[in-house]
Amino acid sequence: MQPYDPLRLDGAIALAKDTFCVVFSGKDYEDMQSYILVYEGRMEQPWSRSDVPRKIDGLAGKIGADGRPIVYALSDEGDVYTLPMGQNSSHRKIEGAGVYSDDSTDLGYVNSIALIGDALFVTGYHSQLYRLTDTDLGWFHKEKLPQAPETYDYLVFGDLNGSTESDLYMNVTYSPTSTKRELTEEEEERAAELFELGKTDEALAIHHAAEGQTRVLEGRLCHWNGQEWRTIVKPRSGKYYQEPATLSDIFIESAEKIWAVGGNGVILVGNAEHGFQDISFKGNDEKLRSITKFKDRMVIASDYALHWFDGHLLSPLKPVLDPSINRNIPNPLKVQAVDDVLYYFDSKHGVHTFDGDRWTEIEIPPELLERDFKGLPSKPR
Repeated sequence: MQPYDPLRLDGAIALAKDTFCVVFSGKDYEDMQSYILVYEGRMEQPWSRSDVPRKIDGLAGKIGADGRPIVYALSDEGDVYTLPMGQNSSHRKIEGAGVYSDDSTDLGYVNSIALIGDALFVTGYHSQLYRLTDTDLGWFHKEKLPQAPETYDYLVFGDLNGSTESDLYMNVTYSPTSTKRELTEEEEERAAELFELGKTDEALAIHHAAEGQTRVLEGRLCHWNGQEWRTIVKPRSGKYYQEPATLSDIFIESAEKIWAVGGNGVILVGNAEHGFQDISFKGNDEKLRSITKFKDRMVIASDYALHWFDGHLLSPLKPVLDPSINRNIPNPLKVQAVDDVLYYFDSKHGVHTFDGDRWTEIEIPPELLERDFKGLPSKPR
């Protein structure tokens, strides 16, 4: 990526050792536009671009029967775009999802999409979980979804992964009930007087007094066995911390070995049948964003670094980055291993691969990130 590039990489998925998809979404909600870029390394012209007028929050995909990728892009408003390379794209809207959509029912944004077998699963705020196939779109066993206890406002369904439709893992965030109350008329008048007198701290103290206890989000790992959802882990912020942790990523190494990582260094491994072990370690309080297995080693991405993980400790894995971009500081979005290639997607540094010895940057042509895209220049003969 170029240092002058104002866009950041917002989403990514690797589909083969030479095939991946990345998305760049704008920041102007009044004029939203996302660029979905697909790279097929075996093609003479490897890049293709699709534009959608939504913010894209999730990507899923596969390699089709013709050997070319099929990408599924999810907007925060519940739009699902199917983009088969070399064929016509299609679009479906999840009715009721979103915030600004005409059909919104105040459920809120959706934020994650996963392809399990031949079905797509979409998760979101207020316990949204949908199953989509070529012929059907609807709630996934709505009557059996995890329920929020009385002391919580709602549940946020996040990352979902699994080996089959009857063996699904999903990270769930519990949002506590707000204890904030409305200011009395006297408190509002007094706060306004204090602001006018320049006594900002005293005025803010009145507002803070109405906020109640600090709301702390709590994470859970839930499992669907084909019959019911069950909470199987209530992670803490590492086993050496007392605050609850939220989860960021779920990786299926095998049906028997499931990994999950999240806030304050939490690392979980196990399965629903035999339970999970918290193998986070003292001194690690980083937010862990993504986990994968590369060859015979685990790789974990935190907020500002990549790490090897040997089951006990994290050790540095340093990508070779352009020092002119963000002072050479990594901003990991995702790590994903496909075949013998480790993909590293960085929100500021773009796309890099690692073969175990050497790092390679896959540079994105600057024309692909222009609003008025007119195509890539022809290659010289």
